[in-house]
Amino acid sequence: MEFFKDIFLLLGRICIGGMFLWSAYEKVKHWNATLSYMKEKKIPQLNMVLPAYLAIQIIGGLSIFLGWYTQLGTLLLLIGVIPAAIKLHAFWEYSGEESEMERLIFMKETAVIGGLLLLLAVGGGHFGFSGV
Repeated sequence: MEFFKDIFLLLGRICIGGMFLWSAYEKVKHWNATLSYMKEKKIPQLNMVLPAYLAIQIIGGLSIFLGWYTQLGTLLLLIGVIPAAIKLHAFWEYSGEESEMERLIFMKETAVIGGLLLLLAVGGGHFGFSGV
């Protein structure tokens, strides 16, 4: 059974880490749209926040994807994802359809946070570079 646990952890790591890597790639690919969106959301000190968040996504995503210091990468992502979910998807500040859409995205972010917390608790399994 331990083998299957490690297989499932590997697949989960690939999904979660890959999602963060893809998200970072999309932000860079659509840099101007990302800047506009974050300006619209009134993100302060955007010239520092966006590169820092990209670094968090890339380092944390690679860490989880590769199973290399998985728990450290997970903690790094949690430090980035929790404030981002609260600031970017504050559904309580909207009404109508916009509130519903932001609530849906916020709940998806909450599910990602849950997955990260699980990885933080159990580690990356044996199929990785460090097993930590």
